[in-house]
Amino acid sequence: MLLLAGCVAPQPNLLPPAGDDVTIFVHGYKGGFLETESGERAWLSVGAALSEGERSLALPFSGQREGQRFGPLHPAGPMTRLTVIPFIFEEEIYASWMSWAKGALPGFITYAYDWRLDLRESGAGLCAFIQGLGPQKRVRVVAHSMGGLVTLQCLRRGPEAVKTAVKKVVFVGTPFRGGPGQWDDLQLGSKTSANTKLLAAEALLTMPAAWQLLPASPEFFFDAQGARRDLPAYDAATWLEGKWGVFQDASLANDAAYRRQLEERFEAHRALWVSLADEEGPAPRWEAMVVIGRGRPTVKGWTVKADGQFDFSQPLRGDGDGAVLVESAHPPRPIKATIVETTGEHTAMLRLDEVQTVIADFLR
Repeated sequence: MLLLAGCVAPQPNLLPPAGDDVTIFVHGYKGGFLETESGERAWLSVGAALSEGERSLALPFSGQREGQRFGPLHPAGPMTRLTVIPFIFEEEIYASWMSWAKGALPGFITYAYDWRLDLRESGAGLCAFIQGLGPQKRVRVVAHSMGGLVTLQCLRRGPEAVKTAVKKVVFVGTPFRGGPGQWDDLQLGSKTSANTKLLAAEALLTMPAAWQLLPASPEFFFDAQGARRDLPAYDAATWLEGKWGVFQDASLANDAAYRRQLEERFEAHRALWVSLADEEGPAPRWEAMVVIGRGRPTVKGWTVKADGQFDFSQPLRGDGDGAVLVESAHPPRPIKATIVETTGEHTAMLRLDEVQTVIADFLR
């Protein structure tokens, strides 16, 4: 009965921009639908969310052990709304935001990308998307959460033609310095409602973006008394010795292909944060506004127990939007931005009237 009641809101009907003004929306981590080549929805369907699951979203690699996976996937637009039982079990993602933006923002379109991939690759894809709009376009970008890192990567490392075309950027809840809250997911996997297979720890091991969301340095560990503890957490040997994450499985700890995956994740993580670090020099030509959430407990660190494992039941918390800390939401140098603060929750900020109003005013 639950499956029969469930539904997914469709993508809004967005026409190609008729004029020279374009507003591109870039969604966040896990914020875009993924489909198989035959059109089957892999991320996310109501049925998959309600079941324990059998298949994972793992990316393929040489030496991967047998398992049930979806195979090649492609992006199918930002996630909208999942409804299991109306008004009782609903997950609103971007449906109402896109419905509003379609009428309020000039030439509104979306950039959908595979949120599992290296953010440098997704940033290059955004640059290609902007160039594909043709010359003479005046481009604005509204980027949510990890989409802000994708956008910044494009604008930092992309061609001059793109940097010239983009006039204004709105970053909403962007973790410019990463987030410690990603650590437990990489250790334990991410449960999606009842589903434990889609984003199990072994699946996340294959996804560069999931690791690139961690802060540049592993300075978010504490002892039982709350004192900072230095831990070489971004070293593959530490994971193997500590039997962390998927490497609790002895067969994987001794598997060269899986160790290579871990090493590649840390290298991609390092390269991204080198690319997005503070820089000297003049501010970029494009104008920026940054929307920052305050007033909600947000993970800022984890306690390391005496045995070297982690206490995931009692994370240390700081101020933020529930997912991104305030100090992480401020952009790197030399970006000069208009700062807007809200008490909205991370996933809901774009749906707030007050946020939509300042975005519309800024982009005019």
